[in-house]
Amino acid sequence: MHDLLTDELIGVRTPESERHVSLPTLYALLAQGAVDGYTGLRAHQADPWHVFLVQVAASIQARRPTEELPTDPAYWHDGLLDLADGQETAWSLVVEDVTKPAFLQHPWSSWEAEAKDYGAEQKRGVWSYQPKASTPDELDVLITSKNHDVKMSRVDANEAQAWLYALLLYQTTSGFLGAGNYGIVRMNGGFASRPIVAWTQSLHPSRRFIDEVSALRSLRESTQAAYGFRARGTVLTWLTCWNREGHHHRLHDLEPWFIEATRPVRLYRTPDGAVIALGATSKARQIGPKNLESGDVGDPWIPLNTEDKKKGRSALTLPAAGFTPDRLTDLLFEQGFELTALQRPRPGDEPGWFVASVLVRGQGTTEGFHRVELPVPPKARMALFSAASRDTLAHFAQSLLTDASGVMAALRTALTVFAEGGPETADFDRDAVKRWVDRTRADFGKRWEASYFPTLWRAVDENREAVRQGWRHALVQQARELLEEAHTRLPLPSNRRYRAITEAHRAFAGVLHKKGLSVPTSVSAQHIETNEELTA
Repeated sequence: MHDLLTDELIGVRTPESERHVSLPTLYALLAQGAVDGYTGLRAHQADPWHVFLVQVAASIQARRPTEELPTDPAYWHDGLLDLADGQETAWSLVVEDVTKPAFLQHPWSSWEAEAKDYGAEQKRGVWSYQPKASTPDELDVLITSKNHDVKMSRVDANEAQAWLYALLLYQTTSGFLGAGNYGIVRMNGGFASRPIVAWTQSLHPSRRFIDEVSALRSLRESTQAAYGFRARGTVLTWLTCWNREGHHHRLHDLEPWFIEATRPVRLYRTPDGAVIALGATSKARQIGPKNLESGDVGDPWIPLNTEDKKKGRSALTLPAAGFTPDRLTDLLFEQGFELTALQRPRPGDEPGWFVASVLVRGQGTTEGFHRVELPVPPKARMALFSAASRDTLAHFAQSLLTDASGVMAALRTALTVFAEGGPETADFDRDAVKRWVDRTRADFGKRWEASYFPTLWRAVDENREAVRQGWRHALVQQARELLEEAHTRLPLPSNRRYRAITEAHRAFAGVLHKKGLSVPTSVSAQHIETNEELTA
């Protein structure tokens, strides 16, 4: 049921209309450049879906090479069957015979042997179920009791497309979630996340797909040699039974662009017609060996942290803040990180995009979805491509970030002094004050972050000293504006207000001077009301 090889389940937007297509037809349309977008695909699902499509296409191309990506659905149909070792059910969402594989779902040895482990039990001739999920949203990787990112359990349980995307996210991006629920091998430890980072010529789905399939074709041989993958091995890791007592596959049994099915799960149609997800536990991660915990497995979308003091090299792990300007700068200029050919600018005189996304995970929580689409103009693209100019630009980027950090420190000090009424010595550890200050600092961060990369790109063909002076001036002005706004938001006793404002501006100027960002220290009349006005 819901056969991806033949059933029109996947919603797409084409230049002519919106329609639903089978997976082979989708590949044919992508190769034609005719897919403008997807319907029913949620923001956090978009990049994992794109990566899955590219991995599968590149694996088919490795086995059935062609000069151009074929636009005939029959080529893709046969290629998908080849990856599945001829087992058609491996591409169906719901397969009644549990001894056969289903899409991203391992076959069972038998219903009688494994049903109870998966939460199905018969009592007095009646089957009862304890499903892992009764709707697609419950299976998705958004782990949150507060439903703060996306509301859970709101998608119709019988919507096949929703099950497709939820199952894909669950099996290819999950981390560790308690005993018996192991995560994917493509992350740095069980509580990390799977980032997706790439350089692309276009954000158009079809053009990006074609570009990245070509890039993976070039990367395959070197990745295979570096990590010990097989030229002809397993791509779809759910084709055979998994006894769940140990690893199902070893890394050296797989092909480079293998698709994980990290947990024992099975979509099942109950007698009343509802589709539910049954799940079991395992005693080991699906892919071994056990010591493979760094996430360094040759994934072309994952940057490697080369300064990991414990593991030497490990997959990029993002904190709750996501892709901050500092982290994006480190990635773009490979400062402490190693990028793949898929993530580096390629020669050309057109603009490009540095795209990155991640659903940050914690210990049993979802800490936020982050996605960046960073435009890079042609001259900046060429500068990043050249080693010498890239180093110069990287140094300038650090100067801009240092300036922003300095002004941020000045604003923090000034806000703290103001909130405490202008004391001789400010207390930076008072929780109530810190929370108020942090909110304003966050507003400042949003302002300067929006202009950081446009300012950086200007330095490619403008006088860098002039660009930096303008950047500093803008930072100080933004901070001053927020400081003045703060005067109206926080009530203070009238006998402390004049002193609080005066001392806050003095502290602001003092920290700027200490950081080498000096501005005039006099406090203008527009910043401070007179004593008479304050006491009237």
